[in-house]
Amino acid sequence: MLPPMQGDLDRHQIERAVAGDSAALETLLRAIAPELTSGLSIDPVWRRSLDPEDILQVSCLEAFLRIASLREPTPDAFRAWMKRIVANNLRDALRGLERDKRPDPRQRVTRGGAGESARTLLAALLDPCATPSAPAILSEDVERLRTVIRSLPRSYRLVVERMDLEERDAGDVAAELGRSRGAVHLLRTRAHDRLRELLRET
Repeated sequence: MLPPMQGDLDRHQIERAVAGDSAALETLLRAIAPELTSGLSIDPVWRRSLDPEDILQVSCLEAFLRIASLREPTPDAFRAWMKRIVANNLRDALRGLERDKRPDPRQRVTRGGAGESARTLLAALLDPCATPSAPAILSEDVERLRTVIRSLPRSYRLVVERMDLEERDAGDVAAELGRSRGAVHLLRTRAHDRLRELLRET
């Protein structure tokens, strides 16, 4: 891992980023990207399915979505915050690849008429232990879910639509989107997190 580069992370830029200045945040992310990438260690077993760039891209997107939650606008706090995001994303990407090898039937979204896949997805988001036999979801709840899905960042939305609503395999989705399998699993996990948050707010 590269040593901390305090000069590359300006406190005033961090303050502006937290206040909603996307250009300031982009500058900060460009400055810290080499340090974050050099700190990533991916087991050789997974290197064909997951690239450090996959983790970095999703981590930057998460930073744009969540920068307002940074409590202390200092270089040290920003660096530690980004490293936590990267570490969590690496962990979840690897978990997704592991699940690919041993599918969990509880994670299966059942496709069918009248928005069955959306109903099952909503049940799973509200209750992680839900199964396809979960209680029926009202039509207005399904429409609310579809509205929230449309508000997701494009990469999150596409993965949810392909994997959850169309029941397509991660490999197929990865090929279509030009992403690795690990990236697709990570995008889906982060998209589900975001959906849960938005559903609680609506």
